[in-house]
Amino acid sequence: MKALITGANKGIGFAIAEALGKSGVGILVGARSESHGQEAVKKLSAQGITASFVKIDLNDFDTIHNAAEEIDQLDLLINNAGIPDSHKGDRPDLDIRKTAFDYTTDDLRETLEVNFLGTHEMIRSFLPKLAADGKIVNITIPIQPTNYWHPLAYQTSKAAQNVMAMNYALEFKNTGSRKQIFGIMPGGVATDLNGLTAGALDGYIKSTEEAGEFIAKLALDMENHNGQMIQYDGKIVTDYEVQLHG
Repeated sequence: MKALITGANKGIGFAIAEALGKSGVGILVGARSESHGQEAVKKLSAQGITASFVKIDLNDFDTIHNAAEEIDQLDLLINNAGIPDSHKGDRPDLDIRKTAFDYTTDDLRETLEVNFLGTHEMIRSFLPKLAADGKIVNITIPIQPTNYWHPLAYQTSKAAQNVMAMNYALEFKNTGSRKQIFGIMPGGVATDLNGLTAGALDGYIKSTEEAGEFIAKLALDMENHNGQMIQYDGKIVTDYEVQLHG
């Protein structure tokens, strides 16, 4: 099997690459930076994992198209890369204290362009290369705002991404395709974007390794997850509009 993972040079993406690689899957490390991507390949190779670097920048569609031309077939496309907000040097990329009133149109535009349009271009470009029973996995987040969790740009972009996944899933189902597309919400994970520590919040915050293993297990199981959004606890969100349907 072969898997392309975007944003695989660090964090959750690298952990997914490790977990899949240890299961015998060949890894294509998608990353914007060649030096960082090659460093990740070196670390994976040291563990006996077959890995190579592929330049993928969700802001540069040419890199996506070039990669799609070079890759002959995929079994897994893991859309992990993304941003929580437009980058600002004086504030963390994922600022939980930021209110809805603080977001600018540019914040929303930049985040949507990467997380939604960039991911959409990945899916469109690699769909012809996906095996007949191949899977597309989007790493996503809860989109319901709470007092603690309300990153407007991040949630908006992922909500759009989730709708896109459900639409593709419907087309797979209606055309009799064995391909699958689904989303996985790994929950609170300690990464450099949020500065959190694994084990914090009474154990709710998990390590990247735990998240990677959880995602890899779902990606490799024999279940049909097409169209599903799967939470960190295994709960499946099957209908965002249950109240409308009664």
